Amino acid sequence: MSDASKPAKRGIPPANCTGNFAVAVNQRPMVIKSLRARLMLRPELAEAPTHWIWKIIADGKVGQKRTSIGLFFDRDLPAGTYDLVANEHIKIVYNESPGRRNVVYHSANLQTGQFTLLKADIARQQIKGLFSFGMSAIDFEVSDGEFDLQCR
Repeated sequence: MSDASKPAKRGIPPANCTGNFAVAVNQRPMVIKSLRARLMLRPELAEAPTHWIWKIIADGKVGQKRTSIGLFFDRDLPAGTYDLVANEHIKIVYNESPGRRNVVYHSANLQTGQFTLLKADIARQQIKGLFSFGMSAIDFEVSDGEFDLQCR
């Protein structure tokens, strides 16, 4: 098949952002390899297609384990400190890939957690905050989480 007859690949370019994202998992720093952040419509809410959220995805490694942390929170969330346990406005997804298996933790599984939104400037596309969460039953702790991002 010639290049001219191949169908064009369609995709959404990654959301670029600049700034800092840092976190420790069980007291080991996560080395960030990829960072994406943007303001977007919350896709899984068919009944509320106008519900906007901030979406931050950090991919990297903790030791030898591929790790991904996703933070999702309402666009209109006021600055302040929030409990993450059973919070309908803030969601966390943690994914770890040791070897060939995946371990996924969702904010619904959390036993502890705190999220502090310091800044969310929609016009300038800037977000800044702190977070930590864990599950003491399995000796799992994410601590010292912080982000200060400029989205484009």
